[in-house]
Amino acid sequence: MISIPALSVAGTGLVHSLGGKDALAAVQQGETPVFSSSDVSSLAALLPGVSLRRIPRYARMALLAAVQALDEADWRQKEVLHNTALVFGTAYSSSQMSMDFMDSILDNGPHLSSPTAFSHAVNNMGAGLLSLLLGIEGACFTISQFELSFAGAASTASALLNSGRAERVLLCAVDESDSRFFHCCPQYLHGEHPQTEGAVALCLTRQAAGANEPLLQVRWGQQAEFDGPVFASGAASGLNWINNEPLYGHGPLAQALDVLLALNTVQTAKANVVNCVCAAAASGRQALIEVRGA
Repeated sequence: MISIPALSVAGTGLVHSLGGKDALAAVQQGETPVFSSSDVSSLAALLPGVSLRRIPRYARMALLAAVQALDEADWRQKEVLHNTALVFGTAYSSSQMSMDFMDSILDNGPHLSSPTAFSHAVNNMGAGLLSLLLGIEGACFTISQFELSFAGAASTASALLNSGRAERVLLCAVDESDSRFFHCCPQYLHGEHPQTEGAVALCLTRQAAGANEPLLQVRWGQQAEFDGPVFASGAASGLNWINNEPLYGHGPLAQALDVLLALNTVQTAKANVVNCVCAAAASGRQALIEVRGA
C-alpha cells in the first residue's frame, strides 16, 4: 500500500456537460441535471482569439477549467506560472480528432490523411497546448489510465510536490465524448446514464502549517474509511457507497467530479472528510482520494 502526503487545494475549475461549479453545486442540492454541449464560449474573452484558432474543443475545455482554477488561486502572474508544473490526466484524449483522423484515412487513404487531426489525437498534445498558452514552464506530464487517469495524475502531482521538484502544480483532467467513438467502442457505454464530457482543474501545493485550504490525499489499494461519505465511481460504484452517476453521468472523469463534490461538501461543513473511490474494471486496481476540510 502506498500513502502520499496530503496536498492543499488552492483553486478549482470546472467545464462540463451540465455546466460549471455553480451548476454542480445546484445539482448536489437536488436540482435535476440538464446536460448539453460543454460551453467554452467565455474562453474568447480570457485569451487572444488568434491563439485559439487551431485549438480543438477538448483542449478548450481543459484550458477554460485551468484558467478558472488559476484565477481562483491567484496564480496567473507570469513569474508564478514560470515555476508551475502541469499534470494532465485523460482517458480518451481528443476522441473527436481521433475519429476525424480515422475518417480522413477512410475518405482519402493513408497517404492523404489529415496531419492536423493526427497531431491533435496524440494524448500528450493537450498538455503541450496548455503549457504553451498559459506560459507554464515547469515539468509537464500526461497520464492515461482510463478509469484511474485522474488518480494517476493526482499521484504524479503529489510526487512532484513532495519531492521538491515543483512548488505548485496545475492538475487537469479532461475527456470528451463522440458518437462515432462509442459506435466503434460500445463497451464504453454503460447503463442508463450518459457518457458525459468536461474538464476539471485543481491548483495544488504542499500542505502548509496553518493553511486555510481543503486537503487532498491519494491512496492506492486502501479501503475507504466509513466515518464519512464515500463517493464511488468506475467498478467501485456497484458497492454500497454513494454513486453519483445520476448527477453527472459516468465515464473516466467521474472521480474528478466526485472530488469537486467532496471539496464542496467539506467546505460547507457537511462532512469533515469524504473518500472518493474509483476501481478499474479491467485490472481491479483501486485508488482512493481522501478530501478533508481545512
